[in-house]
Amino acid sequence: MTRTYLLLCITLIYLACCQTDKPPISVDKMSKVLLDMHLAESYAQQMPKPVEHFTLKNEDSLRQYHAGILKKYQLSEKEFLQDLHWYTNHPTLLDSVYQIMLTDIAILQTRNNRDQDK
Repeated sequence: MTRTYLLLCITLIYLACCQTDKPPISVDKMSKVLLDMHLAESYAQQMPKPVEHFTLKNEDSLRQYHAGILKKYQLSEKEFLQDLHWYTNHPTLLDSVYQIMLTDIAILQTRNNRDQDK
């Protein structure tokens, strides 16, 4: 009995160690989702706010933007939060996500500058 138990434990440990730790969504998709979320956050901070609210951003608009972004990428809020948590536990890949975002931001800035010059 002890031998069977020991063999079972070793097998389970081996299987756990051999599993790949793949991201739940790709680095590219996560960078696009987070870029859209950050842009929405920035935009919501510039939206007019009711006088009685003293928050730094328009929370109602931000909730709508977030819902639209999640729908665009076919993610539920729960999935997004789980995926974000996974990436925060894998800082090297999270850094890759933000590197892609920086490239995308540079492209957006170039397009914006070109459009303004016209």
